[in-house]
Amino acid sequence: MAWSMWWREPRRTYRFPGKMEVEKYVYTPGLHGLEAARALKEEGKFLGTRCGDTIYYPPTTLCPDYTEGELAEVKGPWRITAYTVVRETLEGERLEKPLVIAHIAPDDAVGGLIHYVDASPDEVYIGMEVEPVLKPKEERRGNPVLDITHFKPRRPETEE
Repeated sequence: MAWSMWWREPRRTYRFPGKMEVEKYVYTPGLHGLEAARALKEEGKFLGTRCGDTIYYPPTTLCPDYTEGELAEVKGPWRITAYTVVRETLEGERLEKPLVIAHIAPDDAVGGLIHYVDASPDEVYIGMEVEPVLKPKEERRGNPVLDITHFKPRRPETEE
């Protein structure tokens, strides 16, 4: 089947062989990013860059108007804005438990990150509130992708 025809069978599984060398990717966080990494590692807090009335997460070195901005805490809630369900390995073997991978954005900031969601694919939906589950403090390195083990559905607090 020609590559340009893939969209005619949207439910078919397509494999794109190759290797992503993610471990070789180097990200330079800038000054705000270094402080945000420290806050995540030491305090379990998420910091973004405030530019006027807008907070950007992950933090940026410069605001859109090229000013420096300032750090501000990102408190959420966090919501799923897009997701996919992975049911097979790259080799085509069926997974015992499907993986849900989502773009997750905080309500109080622009941006977000991509991470695992520990939930059944049947219960996940766009706009679903989730919360990050962090590694224990002594295991954190200040990297949001590695220091968050996953996101879990946020359960409504019950009143007693």
